Amino acid sequence: MGILANSPFATTSARPAILIHIPRSVFVSGCAIEGEVELNFRQLREDNIREVQLLLDGAARTILTTDTTTCTEDIPLVHEGVVVWTQGSTYPAPGEGTLRIPFRFQLPPDLPPSFRDQKPPWSEGGAIRYSLIAVGVRAGTLNQNRRVRIPLAVVQRDAVGAALRKKLSAAANDGEIPWKVGRVEERIRRGLWGDYAVVQAELRILDVGVCPLFVPIPFVIEIKTISPPVARAKAEAYPTDKPVFPPVPSSYQALEFKLQQMVRVRAQYFKQRTPKDIVFRDPTMIIDEDVPPRRWVPLDAESADEKKAGDSAESKGTWVQHATFRSTFRLDCPHTFNVDNIRCEYTLELKVPFPGLGNTINVSMPITITSGLDAPILRDELTEAPVSDPSQVSRRNILDLPPAYWDATNVECDDDKA
Repeated sequence: MGILANSPFATTSARPAILIHIPRSVFVSGCAIEGEVELNFRQLREDNIREVQLLLDGAARTILTTDTTTCTEDIPLVHEGVVVWTQGSTYPAPGEGTLRIPFRFQLPPDLPPSFRDQKPPWSEGGAIRYSLIAVGVRAGTLNQNRRVRIPLAVVQRDAVGAALRKKLSAAANDGEIPWKVGRVEERIRRGLWGDYAVVQAELRILDVGVCPLFVPIPFVIEIKTISPPVARAKAEAYPTDKPVFPPVPSSYQALEFKLQQMVRVRAQYFKQRTPKDIVFRDPTMIIDEDVPPRRWVPLDAESADEKKAGDSAESKGTWVQHATFRSTFRLDCPHTFNVDNIRCEYTLELKVPFPGLGNTINVSMPITITSGLDAPILRDELTEAPVSDPSQVSRRNILDLPPAYWDATNVECDDDKA
């Protein structure tokens, strides 16, 4: 197997004895990982390396501490190895100092995604890590082996979500896909006394069963308020520039719409729950805002005679106000998964504040996030969402993984006898 010189393969800037070349890709479970191991024979001789092994390793590791007790738990996910070179087996062509040896590993199906939720100083929390590890085995009991580790970004294969990504990209919603609705209605008042008003908040997303990564997902937020009853004469005398309680939010920025991640970690007999919020407030989001003027609706306006009665000054009615916000959100976090010691779930959370103590209403909508990928994809193809500063595209924190997953200058090199 050969690798074209113009292929987007990550390399290190230095030239140690061993280098691993792989695509800057997000891999999917069940796919093949292909690349090359590059051997620098001058450095191999200086380091007295007699054999080069290549390992594919993956595990879910958790660390939790309570008081002075620390527990760890490791769940192996994949471990394969192959010897790619031994001393005397093969050498570069005359005049060349390096040799590239192709390799191929097959990931098991149904692997959980690469994941990291750890806190300093002891990396407490949980992580799912996949790596390619090249080991230069050195002769002599006192010589430590040379090791090079390349982290892998892995997601679960998702044929259903991949089809949905194409459908969502084309639909934006043209009416073909129904809406999934979360709705809350509550009665509130400004203070401890007085008549109650009614507030309603509704969150709608396309009802496609799951939410795939890396694609715009349309949403609609609709808010309605109904004031306490008021006489028509009093309503007509109310200043038009003064807000009526309870006012609807005048802009999307007055709301809090977020994705809440809940991570449950177990390390032997210790357990921990960690929430994390991802707020949908990108400055480049295009929001369609519709906040029409308030209108007064008679309470007794159900028949023609009652409508006529509602014209009297003493007849009562309510102020009705609406606000609607439409846009899309895009997910690039770790998808929903569950292994023995780490579980990751998501809920969409909408908070709508109104004047008065405790007058915030909440809409919660559990969702299942899937990868939306059925084949490996280059990392650069996942940065199509607009950002305010184009230079920030390369810094987008895809899958909440650190830069080492995308920048091979961060390759880990160490020595040990393992």
